[in-house]
Amino acid sequence: MISRFTAPFSSFAGWTEFRIRQVNLFSIRIESLLGFGFLLIASLGKVSASKPNVLLIVTDDQRPDTIAALGNDMIDTPNLDRLVKRGTTFEQATCANPLCVPSRAEILSGCSSFRNGVLGMGAERIDPKLSLLPTVMTGGGYHAWYVGKWMNDGKPLTRGYHETQALFGSGGGTWKKGEVILDRKGRPITGYRNWTFKNAQGKPELSKGIGLTPLTDKYVTDGALEFLQRKTDKPFFLHVNFTGPHDPLIYPPGYEGKYKPENLKLPPNFLPRHPFDHGNFEGRDERLLPWPRTKKDVLDELAVYYAVIDHIDKQVGRIIGQLRSDGRLKNTYV
Repeated sequence: MISRFTAPFSSFAGWTEFRIRQVNLFSIRIESLLGFGFLLIASLGKVSASKPNVLLIVTDDQRPDTIAALGNDMIDTPNLDRLVKRGTTFEQATCANPLCVPSRAEILSGCSSFRNGVLGMGAERIDPKLSLLPTVMTGGGYHAWYVGKWMNDGKPLTRGYHETQALFGSGGGTWKKGEVILDRKGRPITGYRNWTFKNAQGKPELSKGIGLTPLTDKYVTDGALEFLQRKTDKPFFLHVNFTGPHDPLIYPPGYEGKYKPENLKLPPNFLPRHPFDHGNFEGRDERLLPWPRTKKDVLDELAVYYAVIDHIDKQVGRIIGQLRSDGRLKNTYV
């Protein structure tokens, strides 16, 4: 399964062979501070004879140990749990290139960074000779819809998708260059600076905020529901890209206090400092917390991290609920 995903998609038949008969793709964990990833597949019922819909959900910086059904008794994730229990989890899968841009290029192309040409976070472009996932899906007769975070070259509409909703991308904000914006703990925000939602004409929707806000992933879900509430004459391929739980971590409304730091457990591998020089001590992610790391700081971050994932779980529930209510869930790969 994993090896088929790392091979390029040259036809719709190749893609259908990849996804395997009667299993539903749920979530690709694309990047993590520890550089690990997982692929979770969920089968949500017997597939009808008609061509199935495909819903691909991607989270950002979500560790594989943050789902209750996978052994975490400190977090509340009933919707993800349901997918785990009804599907298949690849517990030994890893992310080949755990950075935003190259990971997403690998999802789009089905090729490793060494083959698709996107190795890092610079201006590298996906090899134009490769067939991309949305193009393969549209060639197979699907509506191809894109929602949420976009960070690769071009735009979804130039990469094979028919339409976008709640497209969240860089630029469009009003923060001045060099302006320091502080997070909930008074630390400078370095992630998603000046990112905004864009409408179909590319105009920033500033009413939804600049950078990450407590409601960013709710707006992403609202966009997905706009597509799912349509009546269509073709099956759909809906690609949903949440921003969370990538930093800056912000409590969603109503989640303050749900996860108390004093009730959480430190990761087993916690150390105040790395035991060796990994070559990235000055990397952006490494500077989110001060050195040496303290138990207090890490547990405080873990509390809001769990809250953001809990909130994403609720958004997944909204999407699955829509498919269930209109009778399409049994014929949808998730």
